[in-house]
Amino acid sequence: MSAIPDPGQRLIFDEYVLDLARGCLLREGREVTLRPKTFAVLRYLVEHRGELISKETLLAAVWPNLIVTDDTLVQSIGELRRAFGEAGREYITTVPRRGYRFETPRAATPLVEPVKRAFRWRWKYGIAAPLLLALIVFALWFAVRPREAVPETVASARPAIAVLPFQNQNDAASREYLVDGLTQDLVNSLGRFSALTVMSWNAVAGYKGALAKPGEIARVLGVRYQVEGSVRYTDDRVRVSAQLVDAQGRVLWSSRFDEAAADVFQLQDRMTREIAGALAIRVTEFEQRRVARKPTASFDAYDCVLRARPALQRPTRAGLVEARTLLRRAIELDPNYAAPHSALGDTFHAAVSMGWAESPDEYWAQVVEQANEALRLDAGDTRARILLGRRYIAYNQFDEARAQIDRAIEMNPSDADALAGRGNILVWLGDEDAAIESLELAQRIDPELNAFDRFALSLAYYLKGRYDESIEQAELNLRRNADARFNYAMLAVAHAEAGHAVETVRAVEALRRHDPMFDAQTFGNKFRDPRNLAHLRAGLDKAGLTGRAPGP
Repeated sequence: MSAIPDPGQRLIFDEYVLDLARGCLLREGREVTLRPKTFAVLRYLVEHRGELISKETLLAAVWPNLIVTDDTLVQSIGELRRAFGEAGREYITTVPRRGYRFETPRAATPLVEPVKRAFRWRWKYGIAAPLLLALIVFALWFAVRPREAVPETVASARPAIAVLPFQNQNDAASREYLVDGLTQDLVNSLGRFSALTVMSWNAVAGYKGALAKPGEIARVLGVRYQVEGSVRYTDDRVRVSAQLVDAQGRVLWSSRFDEAAADVFQLQDRMTREIAGALAIRVTEFEQRRVARKPTASFDAYDCVLRARPALQRPTRAGLVEARTLLRRAIELDPNYAAPHSALGDTFHAAVSMGWAESPDEYWAQVVEQANEALRLDAGDTRARILLGRRYIAYNQFDEARAQIDRAIEMNPSDADALAGRGNILVWLGDEDAAIESLELAQRIDPELNAFDRFALSLAYYLKGRYDESIEQAELNLRRNADARFNYAMLAVAHAEAGHAVETVRAVEALRRHDPMFDAQTFGNKFRDPRNLAHLRAGLDKAGLTGRAPGP
């Protein structure tokens, strides 16, 4: 016999019921879909309602013994606020640089006791027996009905999957880049299926070598499926063992592959097709042809591309120089191989983004040249489309940028960089709602948004009056990249609009210290919609950055 839940296990506030015993949030009797870890965040906040909870405390409580980024927590807080609708920012408040507090407009009250009193009254008058029987039957059905272990997020109704870093079975660590490369290529191949949402390499790289039960990391990431496996390279062969499991740890597919190293693309194609078949997703004929395309017949050229990838994932000046040497060697080995051209363009894009380009215009010209050559060789090169889109964004050519980025998303709907690029464009074009949707989906797939895209998300939140979330993104940007000085301006205007006087002064002082050449007159001048520019100017006025008195 199950124990009667104590009153503290069910709380009612406004139209919501938080059922801690069942682990769900109800709104007007209907369950609100939340990822398990997002519900765990809500539970911890509610159990400590009225208290200020630091981010470190929340991370330790909800993700014990796991390495997760601040982005993961920010995403969960954002998901909760969206679930609560307009009241989300009232229920969950952000205390800048300190943490979060859960508060309700009126005190949350236990739900059990009022229900007991109501039942006692009905029994007293002898009219509740049939109703009670019906409720019991319904409750039993509700408790045992089939349910997904990991509900899909609002951002994407497509089933989500994570390809975890494959284990290197070789004794030599020198083979590590080959193992990572195979994982990354599998991520990219599955991402081309429009029926799936595939987590990026950045989202899963932190779990490399993690000891976890089957399905455990899928639950942490909030996805329905995960692929895991191992790779062993010999001199001329590659052997792969892999399996597909769901978030409950059930093995849905497993297989072993043994191919000549030169046929690694054939191995990747077989794995992709078998995983798609096990998931029973709809795959179009065009998607089948695109996945089956063999990029190059030269394993040595492919090897050079794989060796260059880490420099693009964690760029340094010296790393980019070395990567260019490797990529030019790949082009020599196979002049008809598109990937080294787009990757070479990416090295110049990375240098511009990091502020390392001696002549940005010349570097952008290299980006365009290499991207166009990649597309001449392979019209399906997603990265080349993104690079052209990024170049157009840099020169405020948003319509041209959108055309390239939309083509990239058609080719790979799970490419986080393309999705973030679209959101970046939409902010400046004046469609903040669509921008937020695209940027949040990008952040869901790849928590490590680059500094420019996270700034765009912060700006979009600001334009929608979601100042706490704007502040969170700007602060996160600065923690990730101390050189992203433009975020101090976002902190200043968002704090000013939110009425945080002390924090506004602190942000303005930091802006003047880190960016003494900041020009309030040109900040935000990319906006197509004059109303958005006026909103930003109002925040600059309130922060005291323009020398003008704030308007009424």
